[in-house]
Amino acid sequence: EPGPWEHVMVRWLLLVMVHFAWAALQGSCTQPRALHSTTGPAAFEPLAQLRSLDEAVVRLYAAPISNSTSYAVHPWFVIKKAAGHTLDRWEVWQTGHAPLGYVRKNQGGPEADVGAGGVFVVAELRGHEAENIIDFIESQSPSYPCRNSYSFLGPNSNTYAQWVLNETGWKVALPPGAIGCWAVGVCTE
Repeated sequence: EPGPWEHVMVRWLLLVMVHFAWAALQGSCTQPRALHSTTGPAAFEPLAQLRSLDEAVVRLYAAPISNSTSYAVHPWFVIKKAAGHTLDRWEVWQTGHAPLGYVRKNQGGPEADVGAGGVFVVAELRGHEAENIIDFIESQSPSYPCRNSYSFLGPNSNTYAQWVLNETGWKVALPPGAIGCWAVGVCTE
């Protein structure tokens, strides 16, 4: 009889298979479209220096989720307005609260991991292109269609990140472990 470890492995294997099968049917959101990186934050300008810049900056981060055998990832955006020095983190989290549902602003620090370490920068934009994405995140996240829904398979944080990328036209591919990125169209709120 299989032990607990075998049950966990079978469950994760099935989960990954379902993710890739569904993505193949829907058109994968994790295939490289223009830019895909797993570069650690140290390879980019430090956050302290970003705060002092007079230009807008948006970064898309991701990190492995704990208890996911390091396959599944959690993405989030860090934004800084051109005239400001504040870094705000935007993401969807697994527990919902009013008024934004599962959408969170500053749930954690800009580069804080989600329990499994390994934070990396997926992409960064600066200047005018970043301003458009920042405006979208701040103005549209409160009405994100899936803000009141959450499931490990989606909609989830990957769905939110993909929604922002799609709606703003930022040509970035989420990492392969972005389970649920395909679920963008499932919510109609």
